[in-house]
Amino acid sequence: MIYLHKLLPLLISPLAIIFYFLLISYFTRSRWPSVCALISLIVFSNPIVAQFGKKYLEKDYPAIELKDTPKVDSIVVLSGMIRSIEKTNGEIDYEFSEAVDRFEAGISLMQLGKSNNIIFTRGWLPWSVGVPEGEYLKSLALARGIKANNIKLTPAVKNTDEEAEAILRLLGRNNTIALVTSAFHMPRAIKVFEKRYLKVVPIAVDRRAGVSKLTFLDFLPSGNALAENSLFFREVIGRAYYKLIY
Repeated sequence: MIYLHKLLPLLISPLAIIFYFLLISYFTRSRWPSVCALISLIVFSNPIVAQFGKKYLEKDYPAIELKDTPKVDSIVVLSGMIRSIEKTNGEIDYEFSEAVDRFEAGISLMQLGKSNNIIFTRGWLPWSVGVPEGEYLKSLALARGIKANNIKLTPAVKNTDEEAEAILRLLGRNNTIALVTSAFHMPRAIKVFEKRYLKVVPIAVDRRAGVSKLTFLDFLPSGNALAENSLFFREVIGRAYYKLIY
C-alpha cells in the first residue's frame, strides 16, 4: 500500500502533466500539446508560482512563539527530517534535511517545561537504510540532556496515518499533545490525529515560504521551484485523500 501512496501523486504532478502533453503531441502529431508542455514547464519551474503555492499550504498556521504555547501531556515529533548517508568506510550515518526544525522545536518545548514526555516516531519505509528515524533522534535528544525515561518511541510507521494510530496506542484517547510537524503538513496531520480522539496543540515549524525581495531571478526557471511545485501537488493530493477517507 505504501508504494501505491507514493506512486499516485507522481501521476498528477508537474512532470507528469508535461509528460502527458508530450505524449499527446507524439501520437497526434500536433505541435499544440508540445507548446502546452513548454508553457507548463515554464509555469511549474517559476519561483513566484512556487512561492504562492508554499504560502497557500502554510497559511492556516502562522509562526508562533514556543514559550506562549500551553502545557500538554506529551510532545509528538513527526518523522521526515533525516536522510541516511554512506561514509567512506561503508558505515551508515545520518544528516538532517531542512525539516530539522521539527526536532529543534520538540527539544525546545521540553526545555521550556511544556511537557515531561516527548515522543519520536520510528519512521521507516521499505526502502529505508539504517535505523528507524526515531531511534536516531532519541540518541540526539539524550545528548541534549533529555532523560531517557522522558523519551518514548512508537513502533515502525510508514506514514502520517500510521503515526497517529501508534500515538493513540501509546497514550490512549483524550490526551493533549503538542503536534510538531512542518507547517505545510500540519492541516493533514491534525485531521488524522483528531480523528483518533487526541487533543492537538499545533506546533507548525519548517516554513518553506520565506520572505525576500523580488528580483529578476524570480522570473527565471528554477529546478528548486519545480521541486517545490511538485511538493504543492503532492500535499494537495494528500489532503484530498485524507478528506475523503475521514
